[in-house]
Amino acid sequence: MHWKTKSAAFRILSAIPFGDTIHHLLQRHVTREWPRSEPVLDQLIVAARDILAAAAIDGDLGETRFLEIGAGRDLATALALRLLGVGSVTTLDIDRLARIDLVNHAAQYIARRVGVSVPSIAGFDDLAAFGIDYRAPMRITDIGEERFDCFYSVDTLEHIPPAPLAQVLGTSRERLKPDGVAVHIIDYSDHYAREDGASRINFLRYSDRDWEPHNSRFLYMNRLRHSQFLEMFEKAGFRSIDADPFRLDAAEIPLDELDPKFRGMPIDDIATLRARVAARP
Repeated sequence: MHWKTKSAAFRILSAIPFGDTIHHLLQRHVTREWPRSEPVLDQLIVAARDILAAAAIDGDLGETRFLEIGAGRDLATALALRLLGVGSVTTLDIDRLARIDLVNHAAQYIARRVGVSVPSIAGFDDLAAFGIDYRAPMRITDIGEERFDCFYSVDTLEHIPPAPLAQVLGTSRERLKPDGVAVHIIDYSDHYAREDGASRINFLRYSDRDWEPHNSRFLYMNRLRHSQFLEMFEKAGFRSIDADPFRLDAAEIPLDELDPKFRGMPIDDIATLRARVAARP
């Protein structure tokens, strides 16, 4: 499917009644995105291990409390972290998307892959008893005065508009314990590029005005670059920031084809496709 066709479909789904339900049915029965495939779940297990490595928890992992935003439909990252030994995970989403059948599919596969017993999850009460507190719809600003050892996300921050993102980062710093850490895996690439082989930086060819019609509630991308994210972490009060970026070869980037807004940025910003950012208050 051409990326502009998918963009148009998302705009239609955003505007019609029951668009969310139709979107899920299409993902499940047409594009076959759900349940997640084994390779995708393997990638999320790797992401969970990466989060743990970056968090570098000093003490009993089984006593820690983790906080996630962007839980998704199967809570796979939260499940992986629990099955890898994290004490509890509170996972938030602005929409209530999780489905127990998808949660069980992910839990069974991940448990087998990491070599632990498969949890029995017949409903959300069982999920809570297992140590995953799923709260949706809920925003991080609504969780009160709780404190956490780690605040994390996987492929989520790039979907939050700049102003709310600044609020998320500021609030998360307040919700962390004094020795807590934020670990975020951020995908800076054009998410439509997965569809038809378009360039991973295709969306940087467009001005804000020209790109706006392609943003919808089903696939919003803020197009912030790596240095802009790091600056936002600093402004939110994070002081010790470690980043592990993955970049394109600069020679592959057609700078003359980019919108002037991006053309003047450092080449490393344009080339960065993905990064893990670990930050401490």
